[in-house]
Amino acid sequence: MKRYFQNVTGSLNALLVLEAAVRHSSFTKASVELSLTQPTVSRHIATLEARLGKPLFWRKNNQIQPTNEGKQLAEAVSIGLGHTESVWHQLSKFTRDRDLVLACTYGFADNWMLSRSTQLKAVLEGKRLRIATADWMESLDMDQVDIALVWDLSLAPDRPSIPLFPDEAFPVCSPDYLRQNPNIASEPSALLEANLLDFDVRHSGQLTWPIWFASLGIDAQDHAQVFQYDAYPFLLRAIQEGEGVALGWRFMVDRMIADGSLVKVGPNVVNSEAAYYLQYRMEGPHSDTIQAIVDWFQNTVEEQKYSLAKVVK
Repeated sequence: MKRYFQNVTGSLNALLVLEAAVRHSSFTKASVELSLTQPTVSRHIATLEARLGKPLFWRKNNQIQPTNEGKQLAEAVSIGLGHTESVWHQLSKFTRDRDLVLACTYGFADNWMLSRSTQLKAVLEGKRLRIATADWMESLDMDQVDIALVWDLSLAPDRPSIPLFPDEAFPVCSPDYLRQNPNIASEPSALLEANLLDFDVRHSGQLTWPIWFASLGIDAQDHAQVFQYDAYPFLLRAIQEGEGVALGWRFMVDRMIADGSLVKVGPNVVNSEAAYYLQYRMEGPHSDTIQAIVDWFQNTVEEQKYSLAKVVK
């Protein structure tokens, strides 16, 4: 507590009594409003007067009138309480009325969420959900986020999380690129001759070309990447346009393989050290809706696993 509050920290209850007594010009009415006895009100006023060294009320017979000092002090208390009440109302209204916020990367929003937005909307039952997207989740204020799809759990370590997708990837390219370079699908090492497009995963621990090659016993340390992208949708677009080969994350590119816009040209590699997590807030006024969204994600992912099991092996 700051030093300039020390004169009033021991008198907060008494100051509340003073404000009510001045407003009513009555100790009796103040006691009724505050659910106190009249002697208690009188003691609080007497305590303030003793601390200030001056009267706060003029007393005559059974009537009281606040002094100028009493009026000034009561007005100050009223202003402070009014401001506090206003801020309290704004904060509690924000908590009750603000939209739910779901955060994810551009890649996840574009390649997974967009095609399932109608299903997700049905789960909300009329409540509004704002989707906050960013190249890197570190740029978001997680205190304002209710649900997040993340690789890195350290952004909100106190929140529960559920692993949705394993970190599983495999090489993909366009059908045209494969027709022009048929040898790349012969064996994994042949991909070293391809234009390998990379995605900047920073410190997320996600699979990269060096990790993918190393897991298959292939030394690719000296292989220079052609180009590195910092947004996954841009990388996928480049692949579809025939610019090279990139790692496609399972559950993110399955739909493109199913519709033939991408083809798989190498084996799956699973990185057991990482996963794509659903991290969420448990407390708050929207906890029931948050739980419904969490359940929807889990069920949808399970359905996706079964429906596309034969597409990507």
